[in-house]
Amino acid sequence: MIGQLNIFLGWLWILMGITSGSIIGMWSFAGPFKTPRNFERYDDLPRRMTRLAHVACFMLPIINILYGEYLDAVPLSVDLKLMGSYSMLVLMFGIPTFLLAASYKIILKYLNVIPVSAGFVGLGIMAYGQWLKFIG
Repeated sequence: MIGQLNIFLGWLWILMGITSGSIIGMWSFAGPFKTPRNFERYDDLPRRMTRLAHVACFMLPIINILYGEYLDAVPLSVDLKLMGSYSMLVLMFGIPTFLLAASYKIILKYLNVIPVSAGFVGLGIMAYGQWLKFIG
């Protein structure tokens, strides 16, 4: 089952979301650690990007888990299913990683085009497979 990889790694990455939230919480809202430079104000861009990366560590794995649940049921070739699966994993790991990197070096935000493009590919493959199943 190709979709099992997305399901397993999705749950694993949700664990990263919990971990990242606990780290952010250590310096947010008068936590025990000093707030990093450029993260002091709630609306500082680096801090907002870090929060967005943290949220992405939950939402993108949930989408990957759902993707994995449906992937093996669509009438597509194994090659297309694998491409869709890997594309969604690039999306799931890439977005939070590059957002976090960009919170420290803003120019890195442009690397998000890679996982976003992969997400378009993966979701397009699933939409195509669902369409084939629908007209089937």
